[in-house]
Amino acid sequence: MGSSVSDISRRPAAALIALVVLVSGSVAGVWGQTATPGPAPSTTPPTSAADLTAVLTPKDDDSPAVRQFKETGKNPYYKDPKAIADGFRLARASACTHCHGESLGGLIGPSLTNGRWHHVRNGTDKGLFETLYFGTSAGMAAWGKLGSLTEDEILKVMAFVRSKYRGDPKDITWE
Repeated sequence: MGSSVSDISRRPAAALIALVVLVSGSVAGVWGQTATPGPAPSTTPPTSAADLTAVLTPKDDDSPAVRQFKETGKNPYYKDPKAIADGFRLARASACTHCHGESLGGLIGPSLTNGRWHHVRNGTDKGLFETLYFGTSAGMAAWGKLGSLTEDEILKVMAFVRSKYRGDPKDITWE
């Protein structure tokens, strides 16, 4: 009779099962926690209607682009080549591309190129602005609320995101 290690090495399926059991037991036992799943994360943004209204109310010191966005709900930088280039630089500096990928096709975060939005509101400029400003309960940072991006910079990042759309043009909901 050989050792149990050599027996397992001859049976790959048994080795895999042993590894899964070992890891499951380790994870379940870490700091006395159980492996029982908790509630599913909420897809509701961590913001109130009052917070959103306050941010979207035009202010005297808003840039012309921000003022236009707040009045119309449409991003004036959409399809603006300079704003898209600035948005790409801002997206890289703010770590957008670290989670969503250099081409925004998705990594840790979802794809932003196919129109299948994790948060349906992102199909509108107002909704995407809300997501970038306030973040999400699913792990996206509140770039605007934290002061990492100005409102004008958020509009430029949005222009970059929209420029990467590769879905069916008839499905565009933000024009």
